[in-house]
Amino acid sequence: MKFKLFDYVNIGYYFLSILIVLFFYMAIPNPNFLIAIYLTLIIFSAYIIKNENKNRYFLFLRYFYPFIFLLFVFESLGFIVPFINPHNKDYILVHADRFLFGKDLCLILNFLNVRGITDYLQLSYITYYFLPLFLVIYLYKKHQTKLLNQSLFAVFLGYYVSYLGYMAIPAVGPRYTFAYLSKMPLHGWYIYNTIHPMLNALEDIKQDCFPSGHVELSLLTLLLFKDANRKISLIILPIVLSLILSTVALRYHYGTDVIFGILIAFLIYYFSKFIYKN
Repeated sequence: MKFKLFDYVNIGYYFLSILIVLFFYMAIPNPNFLIAIYLTLIIFSAYIIKNENKNRYFLFLRYFYPFIFLLFVFESLGFIVPFINPHNKDYILVHADRFLFGKDLCLILNFLNVRGITDYLQLSYITYYFLPLFLVIYLYKKHQTKLLNQSLFAVFLGYYVSYLGYMAIPAVGPRYTFAYLSKMPLHGWYIYNTIHPMLNALEDIKQDCFPSGHVELSLLTLLLFKDANRKISLIILPIVLSLILSTVALRYHYGTDVIFGILIAFLIYYFSKFIYKN
């Protein structure tokens, strides 16, 4: 059984989650259930790694198991974050935004609240769910093994750093914080009116603002694609820029979330390059 660096990142986070649940055992509902989930993820991860050369299916799982397990990891946050840090810290981010921009950034960008533009931004926003996976599929198909390993290391380190941020500074975002936005609804057509409520319904955790995982992971994907295929990176550049704009224009995030998402993306990117260069 040969572990890769991205395995240590993933399995290490599973173990860390168990430690967090144990530390807050009395505060978290059904802690044993969460511990059982993470132990199951650890066991299955080890089994996949051990059998990676058994056949092509295991080889495929070897590189994609983190994405499969990520759904369980993210959903588990809804059973952890509100109970270990029950008081939202939106006020910190609101004060930071007003200090940096003079007023709430969603107000500054409200000129984009136009049918068609809102729909486009909503489509841009959901590309976050596909961009990292697209990167890994591309590298896997092209047999760019070193960059594939680096990308998995960087991407999942990025996911888990953002998850720890949710625990440290839980915040629900402008759409839930600012009461005045109820008098300034977003205007969209079918795309916005379908996707927006669907995302709200699927989110078991609402305190997932700081840092912006959407910005962080999408920018990180762009930076890694630049090393793999510059032409593709230029194609997805406007998508990523639109996605970054959408996080604040659609009132999901504060400007501070975005700034920290950008900083973390660059830090992880250069850290991963340093690690894999040496």
